[in-house]
Amino acid sequence: MIDDGQGNVKGLEYLQMELGEPDASGRRRPVPIEGSETILDVDMVISAISQQPDISFMEGEPEKENIAITRWNTFDNDPETLQCSVPYLFTGGDVATGPSLVVDAIGGGRRAARSIHQYITGEEVKGTPRSLRKRHIPESLFEKVSGVVKSPRTPMPELPVAQRIDSMIEVDQVISEADAKHESSRCLDCCRICYNPDIIDRKDQNAA
Repeated sequence: MIDDGQGNVKGLEYLQMELGEPDASGRRRPVPIEGSETILDVDMVISAISQQPDISFMEGEPEKENIAITRWNTFDNDPETLQCSVPYLFTGGDVATGPSLVVDAIGGGRRAARSIHQYITGEEVKGTPRSLRKRHIPESLFEKVSGVVKSPRTPMPELPVAQRIDSMIEVDQVISEADAKHESSRCLDCCRICYNPDIIDRKDQNAA
């Protein structure tokens, strides 16, 4: 990483790679391309490759023995409130869940912030529901949402039977870029908690 001289990251330097000669196992290992150093302009870097929780900072903490740690070396916590066995300690991200996605860590931070606010203001720490998959919110169950047009799922292209018989080629193929964009749009228009108000519903237009 490259800083701006004031402790802030401003760039990430990386090397381009290419496949080298086969090794003893027959696999071609990636090797760096000499002189391919490239600097990518960034204002934030999240390191999330082969990471594991480092809780060595707890060695000098007086509450160390009261803080429950799981066998995966993560902080044990209430999955709804993210509150640990020590009431004033809240946690989230990989140190609570183990290796996961950045978006999960960001969501955990937001939920932990809510619980922390409840704790320091003297409220009951209730947190927020961890998942809405099985908890329907009445306000999000619409019979009809203006602007949303039902669209079918993009069918997965498959290799014709005649080409499958005498080959080991995978049957399932890859959808096109246009179909991928269609799928992402269709998924976002789920009619539960989000919709696209910019699209005029045909039925509403005809009724008008």
